[in-house]
Amino acid sequence: MTKLVHFSPRTELSRMQRDFDSLFSTFFPTVDTDESNEEPVSWHPRIDLVETTDAFELAMDLPGVSKEDLTINLHEGVLSIAGERTARALEETETVVRFERPSGRFYRSFTLSNKIDEKAIEAQQENGVLLVRLPKLEASKPRKIAIK
Repeated sequence: MTKLVHFSPRTELSRMQRDFDSLFSTFFPTVDTDESNEEPVSWHPRIDLVETTDAFELAMDLPGVSKEDLTINLHEGVLSIAGERTARALEETETVVRFERPSGRFYRSFTLSNKIDEKAIEAQQENGVLLVRLPKLEASKPRKIAIK
């Protein structure tokens, strides 16, 4: 049985572009910069961002990064987190079989909602995860209205 498939040059070109982008990004990774000091950034930590009734909670995976190597800034409604994870130093007798964990400088920034109480933001590091709690202003929290 023969399948009839509608040929679309746009679809084929789009697929080819994705393939080429993937190929080139493997060999020539893009280099971002830390907006605060224009230094090159080599990786971006993964995050989870959860909204509760009282706050936004950000969790960022940073295994192997000490709190001394982290900088968290808040400026004009933008929360920025920067730091560095150093690569393991190899002895002369050691040979790399495989390196998968990124190392070097990282930088992430987040534009905050006007619902955030900027003076009450808290951060802690626990088991390789940076936890940042961004409490909401009282006026922006949901509330029940009594019917009279």
